[in-house]
Amino acid sequence: MRLKLIIIIYDNWCPNCTRFMKLVKRLDWFKLIVPKELRGNLDKERTNNLDVDWALKQMASFNGTWHYGFDSIYLISLRLPLLWVLFPIVFIFKISRLGSIIYREIALKRKILPLHCDDSCGV
Repeated sequence: MRLKLIIIIYDNWCPNCTRFMKLVKRLDWFKLIVPKELRGNLDKERTNNLDVDWALKQMASFNGTWHYGFDSIYLISLRLPLLWVLFPIVFIFKISRLGSIIYREIALKRKILPLHCDDSCGV
């Protein structure tokens, strides 16, 4: 099975998401993951079917179809050789939907830092 390139859309205002994507970039030896920031210069032509409201709540990935949340983590784990050791656990989490439940809880509690604001911003 040959793995295709995937695009990962992550919330660049979330410190946890940004930290996770930095780790993914370091571990992506085969260059199969293309990270894109959700807030900013998102290529509208390549993301025309992206549900932005859903992507603001959960990480999105595209490999021919859009995936959100833990399904994106699953697709990332397939492409990072160092995570292959953990793949059986990730697979069990995926088929039991436990991964989606845990991911959703973490996503709901994440902090958003509005990086677009200066000192006068009231957000």
